[in-house]
Amino acid sequence: MTTRLFAAFDRHFQLLFILPGLLCLVGIVAYPVVWNLVAAFTNANLIYEGWRFTGLDNFRLVLADAEFVTSTFRTLVWTFVSVVLQLFVGLVAALCLEKVTAGRSLLRMALIVPWAFPAIIMAFAWRYMLDASYGVANYFMMILGLIGMPHAWLGETGTAMAALIAMNVWFGFPFMMVAMIAGLQTIPRELYEAARMDGASPWQEFLYVTLPGLKGIVATLATLRTIWIFNNFEFPYLTTGGGPIDATTTLPIYAFKVGWTQYELGRMAAVSVLMLAILTVTTVLYLRLLREEDDA
Repeated sequence: MTTRLFAAFDRHFQLLFILPGLLCLVGIVAYPVVWNLVAAFTNANLIYEGWRFTGLDNFRLVLADAEFVTSTFRTLVWTFVSVVLQLFVGLVAALCLEKVTAGRSLLRMALIVPWAFPAIIMAFAWRYMLDASYGVANYFMMILGLIGMPHAWLGETGTAMAALIAMNVWFGFPFMMVAMIAGLQTIPRELYEAARMDGASPWQEFLYVTLPGLKGIVATLATLRTIWIFNNFEFPYLTTGGGPIDATTTLPIYAFKVGWTQYELGRMAAVSVLMLAILTVTTVLYLRLLREEDDA
């Protein structure tokens, strides 16, 4: 009996080493998620004490709110256009950098500099550059004849979202570029040599060798960036605060306003749960589409 107890203790001894890390993980990740799920079904409020179970009332209120619907549409546009442009610019930059022979490492370092700065510095730098009174962007565009008068790019409803996406593309494309450079280096050179021997043009090499070779890494990048951009709060909030006239209010900002300006924590939690559902459905559809292409 004693021998069996010692043997069982030996088999499970490693659990003692895992337990502290597991408890930290539960505390940091699982607790906020569970709290949010529970709060979504209550009338939790920052002003009134006590919680009461309200069933699906918060979800009904959120789904009936026209601002939630328009914020969802803006979030999808902001996410989709940002991801597509980041992938495109990152791919072009990676292909160009592959052709550079001198100073390639220095150039790579220079291009990933945006990732070294906190979001608040980049947001305020872009606000300064795009300012109507003293922004350098207006100055150069007027010199080039692209515009006739200065614009408040982040302050006008017609240009605020486009300016925000441009900033996000500038920030995100170096990550895509570095990952794609790594992907390009894994494509066997023999495939390019065989394509050239068959008389393939540079465009056909790109279409039938490079793109299939990058398919896996592009899928991973697109999925990760979709999740990050969809949940991005700091860029829209620090540059426009969701304005002007809610033109850049995405779902994270909408949830923030519901929770911290209207003090309705339960409704804010319901928005978060709906965001999670939208992201889950999008990711599953995206992965299924990729799997179907692989099977084809």
